[in-house]
Amino acid sequence: MTLLKVLFQILMFPFAWIYRTVTGVRNFFYDHNILKSISSGVPIISVGNITAGGTGKTPFVIALANWLSEAGYSPGVITRGYRRQSKGQQLVRNRDSILLPPLLAGDEPYLIASGTNQTVVIADTDRVAAANTAVELYGCNILIADDAFQHRRLERDVDIVLWDASYNPKSSHILPAGRLRESIKGLCRADLLLISRTDSVSAIDTDFFRLINPALYLSTLPMSITRISNLATGKVIPPVDLKNKRILAFCGLGNPVQFFNTIKKLTDTTPVTKSFPDHYKYHITDLNALVRQAEKNGCNYLITTRKDAVNLPDTTKTIGNIMVVDIHYSIDEKTKAAILSKLPPRI
Repeated sequence: MTLLKVLFQILMFPFAWIYRTVTGVRNFFYDHNILKSISSGVPIISVGNITAGGTGKTPFVIALANWLSEAGYSPGVITRGYRRQSKGQQLVRNRDSILLPPLLAGDEPYLIASGTNQTVVIADTDRVAAANTAVELYGCNILIADDAFQHRRLERDVDIVLWDASYNPKSSHILPAGRLRESIKGLCRADLLLISRTDSVSAIDTDFFRLINPALYLSTLPMSITRISNLATGKVIPPVDLKNKRILAFCGLGNPVQFFNTIKKLTDTTPVTKSFPDHYKYHITDLNALVRQAEKNGCNYLITTRKDAVNLPDTTKTIGNIMVVDIHYSIDEKTKAAILSKLPPRI
């Protein structure tokens, strides 16, 4: 860690203490039933983070919804729809079709709607209202509450937390000094902790997490690349075509370093990189600047994520060398069994 980052952390510690106090008091009220959680009448699986962004939550929600659908459930996904250009409750998908474009749905709800089959997707800052709509109007018999670990107003049966494999839990700090949304002791509420983008967890990290919550189910969530396609034509290319190519990788993610590392492994070269704020809505001026940067550095391709692709302007499709990477998380059988063990018996 650089001296500048250390100094910044020290300056942020008083604000982190205030943030920790506020979140701690709120959790105390829920833990002691001073504030009440509201039941939707059907099982709810919460999928969330204890850190700010960058864990791969959206592709996991997609994989979870599709598995539940295949298992015979009628799932619904309720989500806030962060930075969408719409107000109130919005039905993004009604099982059979997608009803809203990305700008109105929000990039993550739109991606969930695009990647799921026979799943209702509702965007609403009031997740209780969204849950009621999903159950009463669309017959959902199980709900996935996206990004809801801290949204305790909604009662849940299973709490799944994703943790970025590159983030050291022993050096984690509360916002704004670090990335934690609340005290690491909040993991005492979690049922499952899935370490994303890896196939192994060190014994040191395992012991650290188990010390916080001995009953915690802990497993990995390996990532795979399912497709690399041309944004303009939709043509799919094999990963080998990118080997040793000069690449400009760009994204607006909570943790851009993970994406850049993925591209480096994919191409065997260090990419030119450009990061934007999370959920960034690109303008044509941004794209023109990226193209100039790519040309200046002799890049063969510009590569981005599917989440960023839905935030690009339509005119981007006139640029012939932008590629989009799609990723997938596979839920192993032990993790599926751990989730099912927390759900009430099916009637």
